[in-house]
Amino acid sequence: MNKLKMIIPLVLLASCNSYYFPLLVEAPQRIISSFKPYSPGESYIKNQESSFVTVELGQQNATLVLSSIENNIFTWVGQGNVTFKTYKGLVIKTSGLANNFTLIDPKQSVDHFLANDPHTLIFNLDKPRLYEVQAHTSKLSTSQSGLNIDLIAKSINWKIKVDVTYDDKGMPIANNQTLHPFVGDVTMSYYFKY
Repeated sequence: MNKLKMIIPLVLLASCNSYYFPLLVEAPQRIISSFKPYSPGESYIKNQESSFVTVELGQQNATLVLSSIENNIFTWVGQGNVTFKTYKGLVIKTSGLANNFTLIDPKQSVDHFLANDPHTLIFNLDKPRLYEVQAHTSKLSTSQSGLNIDLIAKSINWKIKVDVTYDDKGMPIANNQTLHPFVGDVTMSYYFKY
């Protein structure tokens, strides 16, 4: 009976105050829209002079432009000095985020995975600052079209997932990767300009 006494005034209040009703209907739509993946239009892609990546990290979207290539390591730079370094599509180092990481000996480690050889990755993390966090392979799947790795760093109970998709030339198209225990997964799409 008490619940009914509470519901009736709320219904009357909502019906009398119809000004707020559209806000209640629109708010969920705005929330749902904010989860849509970021994808640039064809005209945007065509008009870009440099190679770039689109990045989705949580509720934030960004575009990072290719700054340099050195020893097959690509450096992508965005606003606020956010920098991602990638090797064969995997993010191997970040800077400018709230929490960053560096993969130790990235080229050798990634090459082991691409050769279908399970390998231990070693990370340096910041905030909290942790050095030489070891992540052991729990699952590895490689093909010409992709690389899928699951790792676990037991010392900090951190599960890492990497899923890179390649085109027929071996260039990365997309990457979904865990970056840091406090950051979560990043989704990236690669757009190369030749």
